[in-house]
Amino acid sequence: MLKELDLGKEKVLNLSAISPKTSKDIWTKFARIVTNITAPPFLAIPSYIILALQDQERRGVDTNFGSGLAIAVAFGATLPVILLVILHFSRKISDIHISVREQRTIPFLCTIASFTIGSFLLWLVSGPGLLTAALICYTINTLMVMLINLRWKISVHATGVAGPLAVFTVMLGWLVAPLWLLVALVAWARVHLRAHTLGQVLAGSLLGYFFTLFLFIFVFHLAG
Repeated sequence: MLKELDLGKEKVLNLSAISPKTSKDIWTKFARIVTNITAPPFLAIPSYIILALQDQERRGVDTNFGSGLAIAVAFGATLPVILLVILHFSRKISDIHISVREQRTIPFLCTIASFTIGSFLLWLVSGPGLLTAALICYTINTLMVMLINLRWKISVHATGVAGPLAVFTVMLGWLVAPLWLLVALVAWARVHLRAHTLGQVLAGSLLGYFFTLFLFIFVFHLAG
């Protein structure tokens, strides 16, 4: 809305009073939404459900489906989020997405510890399988990202999207190719918000995808 200002005898239009939603504001809000809903712990939950179902189909009904899925969700998603919230309220990190590189080591260590415990419990309850292998892969990926982050701020969001995509590639082949659009969307959001450079999101995507793919095929022999 235009607001008139009296300056002596003249009335001028104060154009600075115009405050419509610009396209830039809209895209920034959209990028924040994408960032929030694709945070690695949140994105991991549906992947755990799909993997648990696939494990049950591949190995029969006696796979401790419920307990295995509960362990994966608890230690592979819920506990890391709780730890992040605690660190945030104790002012160890400035925000939930840990934008400051120097603040990331402690959250990474907490997440690695949670993933490691979850992997061990999954192995005891469900034995080797897609779900157990996935959580072990996510543990190793997080360790790799933490080590890189000591010198360079690689994108955790990109790694967290590309890792499950690699697992689904092993399961379904190139039928999952359209899901690369989600990786591209997350990469765009992180760059648009200036949380990362293009190189950082590309590095995170490639690490998450190819390292997980390598582990699944050549270490766990779960291809096919």
